[in-house]
Amino acid sequence: MTDLHAELYGGGDPVLLVHGSGSWGVDTFGSQRDLADEFRLIVIDRRGYGRSPATESMGWQIDKDDVAALLAGLGSAHLVGHSTGGTVALLAAAMVPQAVRSLIVVEPTVWGIADPADSPPERPAAYHEAWIRGEGLSARDFLIAITEVTGVRDAAAMISASWAEATEADWAAAEAMRHESWAGCAPIDVTALAAASFPKIVVVGGWDQALHPDIADMWASGWHQAVAAEHAALAQRIGARLVTMSRSVHAPMLEETGAFNALLRDTWHAASPP
Repeated sequence: MTDLHAELYGGGDPVLLVHGSGSWGVDTFGSQRDLADEFRLIVIDRRGYGRSPATESMGWQIDKDDVAALLAGLGSAHLVGHSTGGTVALLAAAMVPQAVRSLIVVEPTVWGIADPADSPPERPAAYHEAWIRGEGLSARDFLIAITEVTGVRDAAAMISASWAEATEADWAAAEAMRHESWAGCAPIDVTALAAASFPKIVVVGGWDQALHPDIADMWASGWHQAVAAEHAALAQRIGARLVTMSRSVHAPMLEETGAFNALLRDTWHAASPP
């Protein structure tokens, strides 16, 4: 249906899984392959990531059309998206709600939904500026620039530690991230999503500083509190259930695989037939 690369697993009701920025399909959702015992998993690489070709325009503007076309082509499917992929999933679901069996977004990149008192607009504006500036930097310096905006005082050390054993595929994904548009600018149609009858879940990490001391700066700066306010407001505005994975940070599908997979399976079982 498109020129995107996809990994296919299992049979049964189709599930479309959309990865975030700086990653690719099976890198993000490889731990969900156990669910292929009951469901047909379609794990895509967004444009420019993994084995999908890059295009002149990369990011949510074109990804939403790709995902909407895939959903329409499948007739109906469950939809799961992480981070930027969660934003893409929200956009696509609003475009073709009749083709969505259920929607689960994990730590989606969304801004401008919460009360400005809880999530000051200066925060996403500063992040967006760093993202645009990063287009002229190396992949490493780009990651440092966008990490600094979240309040991390020694972003260079954090990135160096995180990427000390990075593979060529990891760096290729970071390079692709540098060239895509920032998903925080995407206009989420909360009205259309609220009107949709399919089950909706927003999954977030608990961001526990005791378990993850390296995120203390993000709490101290107020960055995490703003992100959490956006996620809570999104869930409320679209009529979704907000689920917190208490031991996770940004990637519950990797950090709490068992609980996350159980949530997916239960949601998919409970969803109404197409």
